[in-house]
Amino acid sequence: MAKLKPATPWAASLAFSMLLTLAACTYEESTEGPTPAVTTAVANAKVLRIGTQDDGNVPTRGQIEEFARQVQERSGGNLVIEPVFRAGGDQVRGWDQLVAQRVMTGDLEMAVIPARTWDTEGVLSFRALSAPFLVTSSAVIKEAVKPEYAQGMLAGLKDVGVTGLAMFPDGPRVLFSFTTPILSPDDIRGMAIRAPLSTTTYAVLESLGALPQDLADQEFGEGVEGGKVGGAESSLGYASNLPGALNKTGHAIATGNLVVHSKINTIVINEKARAALNADEQQILQDAADYTREWASSLLATVSAEARKYCQDGGKVVMATEEQLAGFRNAAAPVYTTLDQDAGTRNLIAKLRDLAANTPADPAVEPCDYDTY
Repeated sequence: MAKLKPATPWAASLAFSMLLTLAACTYEESTEGPTPAVTTAVANAKVLRIGTQDDGNVPTRGQIEEFARQVQERSGGNLVIEPVFRAGGDQVRGWDQLVAQRVMTGDLEMAVIPARTWDTEGVLSFRALSAPFLVTSSAVIKEAVKPEYAQGMLAGLKDVGVTGLAMFPDGPRVLFSFTTPILSPDDIRGMAIRAPLSTTTYAVLESLGALPQDLADQEFGEGVEGGKVGGAESSLGYASNLPGALNKTGHAIATGNLVVHSKINTIVINEKARAALNADEQQILQDAADYTREWASSLLATVSAEARKYCQDGGKVVMATEEQLAGFRNAAAPVYTTLDQDAGTRNLIAKLRDLAANTPADPAVEPCDYDTY
């Protein structure tokens, strides 16, 4: 059973220093950010460790830090959220699964886990979010994380001993090539693609003819340099973490209008750790999570904005034609046959399809340096 621990002087100092620097954390194209809390952690505060594999200047870090600030402020310092970055360890495979398992067993009280991760852990309620070419814009992401869509998906987490508090937006995911542009399924057939482990995501990539691989960072870099890894499934906002993405040759080529799916995060708490809190403390966590969801949604960048930044940093962005995009959709169609076998997933896919059809499109992505190909 996960035990809540009183704040040590080190933990209280960490919490306070972390809160003083939160204002520096922002999303792309935003001048807004969390403001420092005016109170400090109290001597006997309860500390909840929240794990994530992410680190650096990525949305997950900002979301955790804003959530921590909200909890600290709303509790008057009686609850402290202690971030644990790279909680799955370094140079590992299945990194998100390792963090998920830590919170499922109670080794961590809380975690922020990508929704795509849960299908390998027996939770199937999030699979619609990874359906191919369905949730493809920031506008749809902002709607999909709202409670009317999220609650049903989060309910599936009860079976693995955690409670889902909310879903946070992260961003659309596109395909990158380290060789020549990916403009048709023929371009990706037989290509080793680095992608975070997910049963549904891998099924999608395999339907396109790719060979998805769950590679640790060092393996990834060595695979690209050795010519064994030809591409990656990632976010334009994360592209600086791709080997060679920002070097002078700019050989990481993103297909800017080929959004395979979108990354959405879940913020969860171990059920035993939650039960150790009183009702007021549980409500504080819920309110802080709800606030952070809206805050994160307000700062979510569009694919076009991320593509502009990627181009400015030396990357390349190409665009597939409508005919080529149709080829990708046709290739991935069998994945829907599998997903539709589950009534809950089938119904959610239908709702998300209607949502996408009735949501204004994001601004069009503009290519850069594409004429050299």
